[in-house]
Amino acid sequence: MKKVIFAVAVTLVILACGITEQVFVQKTLTELESRADAIYESLQAKEYSDALADTQEMQTWWYGKRDWLEFLCPNNDIKEIVREMSELEGSQLASMYDDSVTRANVLKHMARNSRNLLAYKWKNVL
Repeated sequence: MKKVIFAVAVTLVILACGITEQVFVQKTLTELESRADAIYESLQAKEYSDALADTQEMQTWWYGKRDWLEFLCPNNDIKEIVREMSELEGSQLASMYDDSVTRANVLKHMARNSRNLLAYKWKNVL
């Protein structure tokens, strides 16, 4: 009986960890997509100083989440997002606003794609 209780307890802990991981990753990538979309909209409206401030704030926010995401997700996905953020900021600092619009759009779609790929779905498991 003790072995059954122990097995059930371990199973519940594993299940709780998996659910917590999914909620964290999905929530973080949804927030990233939202922030990238806001930057994209600011750039489209030619509000360049607002877009740069939002980009820098997004980077600070992302670096706070990065360690956990690198632990939970494939590192290449996270590294690509960091690289794209850096290029977005660099293109804004160089006043290359057409490139910045493209980078913000790419970042938005990377977040959406990563969220879909990292979600627990049967198509991703099989």
